[in-house]
Amino acid sequence: MGFVDTGLNIPESLKTLLAQQAQLKAGKRHVQMFPAGLKELPLPDGIARHQNSRGVFHYRPDAIGVYAINHLSATGRENEFLNLGPFDKTEIAARMERGEDLIAVVEIDPEGVEVRAAAGTPSTAPEQVAYFAKTKDDANTIVVLDMVQLLARRLS
Repeated sequence: MGFVDTGLNIPESLKTLLAQQAQLKAGKRHVQMFPAGLKELPLPDGIARHQNSRGVFHYRPDAIGVYAINHLSATGRENEFLNLGPFDKTEIAARMERGEDLIAVVEIDPEGVEVRAAAGTPSTAPEQVAYFAKTKDDANTIVVLDMVQLLARRLS
Protein backbone atom coordinates (compact mmCIF):
# COMPACT_ATOMS: atom_id res chain seq x y z
CA MET A 1 0.00 0.00 0.00
CA GLY A 2 1.36 3.44 -0.88
CA PHE A 3 1.28 6.78 0.84
CA VAL A 4 -2.21 7.72 2.01
CA ASP A 5 -3.42 11.23 2.66
CA THR A 6 -7.06 12.15 2.51
CA GLY A 7 -6.55 15.90 2.44
CA LEU A 8 -9.53 16.11 4.79
CA ASN A 9 -7.67 17.40 7.82
CA ILE A 10 -9.54 19.63 10.21
CA PRO A 11 -7.11 22.46 10.92
CA GLU A 12 -5.52 22.89 14.30
CA SER A 13 -6.54 25.91 16.33
CA LEU A 14 -4.49 29.08 16.52
CA LYS A 15 -3.70 28.19 20.15
CA THR A 16 -2.34 24.81 19.01
CA LEU A 17 -0.23 26.44 16.30
CA LEU A 18 1.16 28.95 18.80
CA ALA A 19 1.98 26.14 21.27
CA GLN A 20 3.81 24.27 18.51
CA GLN A 21 5.66 27.42 17.51
CA ALA A 22 6.76 27.97 21.12
CA GLN A 23 8.18 24.43 21.14
CA LEU A 24 9.97 25.12 17.84
CA LYS A 25 11.52 28.32 19.15
CA ALA A 26 12.57 26.57 22.38
CA GLY A 27 14.23 23.72 20.46
CA LYS A 28 11.70 21.12 21.67
CA ARG A 29 10.65 20.33 18.11
CA HIS A 30 12.55 20.61 14.83
CA VAL A 31 9.69 21.30 12.41
CA GLN A 32 6.26 22.89 12.39
CA MET A 33 4.04 22.14 9.41
CA PHE A 34 1.30 24.24 7.89
CA PRO A 35 -0.53 21.93 5.45
CA ALA A 36 -1.15 23.19 1.91
CA GLY A 37 -3.98 25.68 1.77
CA LEU A 38 -3.77 26.68 5.43
CA LYS A 39 -2.38 29.97 6.71
CA GLU A 40 1.04 29.90 8.34
CA LEU A 41 2.23 31.86 11.33
CA PRO A 42 4.92 34.55 10.94
CA LEU A 43 8.41 33.04 10.69
CA PRO A 44 10.30 33.33 14.01
CA ASP A 45 13.87 34.63 14.15
CA GLY A 46 16.45 31.89 13.60
CA ILE A 47 13.92 29.56 11.97
CA ALA A 48 14.05 28.68 8.27
CA ARG A 49 11.11 28.21 5.90
CA HIS A 50 10.54 25.64 3.17
CA GLN A 51 7.52 24.99 0.98
CA ASN A 52 6.64 21.93 -1.07
CA SER A 53 3.43 20.43 -2.45
CA ARG A 54 2.42 19.24 1.05
CA GLY A 55 2.60 22.66 2.67
CA VAL A 56 4.90 25.10 4.42
CA PHE A 57 7.48 23.98 6.95
CA HIS A 58 9.14 26.16 9.56
CA TYR A 59 12.25 24.34 10.73
CA ARG A 60 15.41 24.56 12.79
CA PRO A 61 18.21 24.48 10.19
CA ASP A 62 20.67 23.29 12.84
CA ALA A 63 18.55 20.16 13.39
CA ILE A 64 17.10 19.16 9.99
CA GLY A 65 17.57 20.14 6.35
CA VAL A 66 15.39 20.64 3.31
CA TYR A 67 16.41 17.29 1.79
CA ALA A 68 15.19 15.37 4.87
CA ILE A 69 11.96 17.37 5.01
CA ASN A 70 11.24 16.75 1.32
CA HIS A 71 12.15 13.06 1.48
CA LEU A 72 10.10 12.29 4.59
CA SER A 73 7.21 14.44 3.38
CA ALA A 74 7.12 12.78 -0.06
CA THR A 75 7.07 9.33 1.50
CA GLY A 76 4.31 10.15 4.00
CA ARG A 77 6.60 10.00 7.02
CA GLU A 78 6.17 13.53 8.35
CA ASN A 79 5.44 11.86 11.68
CA GLU A 80 9.22 11.46 12.03
CA PHE A 81 9.93 15.19 12.17
CA LEU A 82 6.66 16.40 13.69
CA ASN A 83 7.13 14.52 16.99
CA LEU A 84 4.18 12.24 16.19
CA GLY A 85 5.86 8.93 16.94
CA PRO A 86 6.84 5.85 14.97
CA PHE A 87 3.70 5.15 12.90
CA ASP A 88 3.02 6.86 9.58
CA LYS A 89 -0.35 7.34 7.90
CA THR A 90 0.15 4.34 5.61
CA GLU A 91 0.68 2.00 8.59
CA ILE A 92 -2.40 3.34 10.38
CA ALA A 93 -4.51 3.04 7.21
CA ALA A 94 -3.36 -0.57 6.73
CA ARG A 95 -4.35 -1.44 10.29
CA MET A 96 -7.75 0.18 9.75
CA GLU A 97 -8.23 -1.88 6.58
CA ARG A 98 -7.63 -4.96 8.74
CA GLY A 99 -10.50 -3.86 11.01
CA GLU A 100 -8.88 -1.73 13.72
CA ASP A 101 -10.60 1.41 14.96
CA LEU A 102 -9.12 4.86 14.42
CA ILE A 103 -8.04 6.67 17.58
CA ALA A 104 -5.96 9.76 18.38
CA VAL A 105 -3.10 10.12 20.84
CA VAL A 106 -3.11 13.75 21.98
CA GLU A 107 -0.82 15.98 24.04
CA ILE A 108 -2.84 18.61 25.92
CA ASP A 109 -1.45 21.56 27.88
CA PRO A 110 -2.75 22.60 31.34
CA GLU A 111 -5.24 25.01 29.72
CA GLY A 112 -6.74 22.20 27.63
CA VAL A 113 -5.06 23.22 24.36
CA GLU A 114 -4.12 20.43 21.96
CA VAL A 115 -0.38 20.62 21.33
CA ARG A 116 -0.12 17.68 18.92
CA ALA A 117 -2.17 14.68 17.90
CA ALA A 118 -1.31 11.48 16.06
CA ALA A 119 -3.71 9.08 14.40
CA GLY A 120 -3.43 5.55 15.71
CA THR A 121 -5.25 2.34 16.43
CA PRO A 122 -5.76 0.38 19.64
CA SER A 123 -2.72 -1.79 18.82
CA THR A 124 -0.42 1.21 18.15
CA ALA A 125 -1.66 3.34 21.05
CA PRO A 126 0.61 1.92 23.79
CA GLU A 127 3.77 2.65 21.79
CA GLN A 128 2.45 6.06 20.73
CA VAL A 129 1.48 7.00 24.28
CA ALA A 130 4.96 5.99 25.49
CA TYR A 131 6.59 8.11 22.76
CA PHE A 132 4.38 11.10 23.55
CA ALA A 133 5.07 10.72 27.29
CA LYS A 134 8.85 10.82 26.65
CA THR A 135 8.63 13.87 24.37
CA LYS A 136 5.87 15.97 25.95
CA ASP A 137 6.31 19.24 27.80
CA ASP A 138 6.54 18.58 31.55
CA ALA A 139 3.21 20.20 32.49
CA ASN A 140 1.23 18.56 29.70
CA THR A 141 -0.81 15.35 29.70
CA ILE A 142 -1.35 12.61 27.14
CA VAL A 143 -4.82 11.30 26.37
CA VAL A 144 -6.25 8.76 23.95
CA LEU A 145 -9.46 9.83 22.22
CA ASP A 146 -11.53 8.30 19.50
CA MET A 147 -11.13 10.36 16.34
CA VAL A 148 -14.65 11.80 16.60
CA GLN A 149 -13.76 13.28 20.03
CA LEU A 150 -10.61 14.88 18.61
CA LEU A 151 -12.42 16.34 15.63
CA ALA A 152 -15.20 17.65 17.88
CA ARG A 153 -12.56 19.38 20.04
CA ARG A 154 -11.10 21.04 16.94
CA LEU A 155 -14.49 22.19 15.71
CA SER A 156 -15.62 23.66 19.05
